[in-house]
Amino acid sequence: MIQKFLIIVSVLLGISAAGLAQNAPRMEIFGGYSFAKASFSSTNSPFFLSAVPFGQDFDLRGWEASVSENVDNWFGITQEFTGLYGNPRLNSFNHNTHLYSFLSGPRFAYRHNERITPFAHALFGYDEISMKIPAAGGITAKDQSYGMALGGGLDVRLHGIFALRLIQADYYMTQFFGKTQSNLRLSAGIVIQLGRTGY
Repeated sequence: MIQKFLIIVSVLLGISAAGLAQNAPRMEIFGGYSFAKASFSSTNSPFFLSAVPFGQDFDLRGWEASVSENVDNWFGITQEFTGLYGNPRLNSFNHNTHLYSFLSGPRFAYRHNERITPFAHALFGYDEISMKIPAAGGITAKDQSYGMALGGGLDVRLHGIFALRLIQADYYMTQFFGKTQSNLRLSAGIVIQLGRTGY
């Protein structure tokens, strides 16, 4: 999974663009769809007394929102908020799952084309998960953990203040229920660009 992620990011950041460098927006507000392949197969289920793993990975889908403030033409700080949801069938029970993340960190952009902007970021922060089994009386397990997202993406300017985040790909690490999960997260959506840095 990590190798696939590195290939995606390398392709995004390896895109060459001709043309004059553009001034960075002072602020970029992103909102869109997010998908994660949650790597929980070897994580022990909190619903069993013995060490019984979940036994499989599963998909989560939801939303992502972020605000990036650019200090200059290539460097900025991003605050990111994500909500992911699913109802995977694990250990013969459906698990109503909610996962939220609150991450922040540096963002680096390559602005040498008026329309296309590849970027990379390293985000760190807090994650929270809730898993409920409705068929077992609604018993619920919750956990909080350190979180990290390392990745990048590609923004394509549309018109005026609007741009399309064609793709964002992240290696997304969580540490729930005493284990480390190496997840893959993909996002896409609309970016609103406000102001200009003047650099």
